Parts: sequence; structure tokens; C-alpha cells
Amino acid sequence: MTLTSTPPQHRVAPSYPFALDGAHERATAGRGLVPAPTGHVIASTTALPDAPDGPLNRFGLAVRKDAEASATPGRFAAELIDLHTALVRRTLEHAVEHLGVRTVGGTALLGRQLVQAQLADVALRLRELQVMPAERRVAGRGAPWRTHRRLVGLGRDLLRLLGGSGFLVDGPGGDLHLAEVTGNVYLHPGTEHTDA
Repeated sequence: MTLTSTPPQHRVAPSYPFALDGAHERATAGRGLVPAPTGHVIASTTALPDAPDGPLNRFGLAVRKDAEASATPGRFAAELIDLHTALVRRTLEHAVEHLGVRTVGGTALLGRQLVQAQLADVALRLRELQVMPAERRVAGRGAPWRTHRRLVGLGRDLLRLLGGSGFLVDGPGGDLHLAEVTGNVYLHPGTEHTDA
């Protein structure tokens, strides 16, 4: 059995930290960073240059404990969900492209029925989330958390299909991990989300 891979034309660029900064800016109308219910703020290392060193720094994210904790605004929860959804969609596109050029035994992996079925399942579940009314996706107690957990599952399914290539520096694994960690901090159960 021979495994070959031709690099896709474009990769999923690691961009989550800067996209997260944009989510903060949109949610606060440019007035600062949104603290999590625990009082922590997660943003790019550029936005939080004074944050202590931590394990996420090497991925471009910083974590700082703010003095004041507050409920995650519903607008920011929606921004996080939209950001994660877009990331999963780009990862799905990347997976289709990558598996279309990756061959095993002279056959593209995308040509295999089980791979097609798994990709179709991910695409269908992602589309279900995208067309779900906002009040079910991000409004109401626990809705952002449930949506976040579904997106985490979709991302993990795609990473399994991509194999080791999903975890390369220019692959989607890093950004999916950052989206998961950020959602876990801001959207975890038991926290309140305000409509602000």
C-alpha cells in the first residue's frame, strides 16, 4: 500500500487569534475585550501584550485574569459561535480538497464511499446548525454551549478524516483547538448570557 499526498492549493491559515480580536471588537463596538464569566479574557497576544506567559501563547492567544467577572454578552456568544462555524466550514472545504488529492493504492481517498459518507454527514450536520434559528442556536440558557459542543464534534470528525495533516502548522487543528478552548471558557454551562 502506497500513501501519497499532493499539497492542496490553499490551506486553512492559522488565523483564530485575530478573528477572535475582531469578535471582541464587534461585540463591544470597539470598547475593549469581553471578560468570561470566570473573569478571564482570551484574545490574541497582540491585544493582550501584558498577559502572563501561558500554554496558548505559542498559538497566538493570551489569557489574562481581569478583576471583574461578568456574564458573557449574548452578542459575544453569537460572535464566538459564528467564528467557530466559519472555521468548521473552512475545515470541511480543506478536507474535501485534501482528500481529493491524497491517494492510497492509486485511489483518491475522496473516491472511497466511507470517506464520502463521513464528509456528507459532517456537511449535513453543519448545514443544520447554520439554518437553525438564532434563538435555538445561541439564545436561551445552555443554547450557546450545546451549539459549541456540536461544532467541537464536527471539527474533531474532520480532523480524524484528515489524519496527521490536520495537525500540521498550516493545518486546521490548531485553530479548531483554540476555538474549543475559547468556547469552553466563555460558553461553559452554568454561566449566564446577557442580551447586551
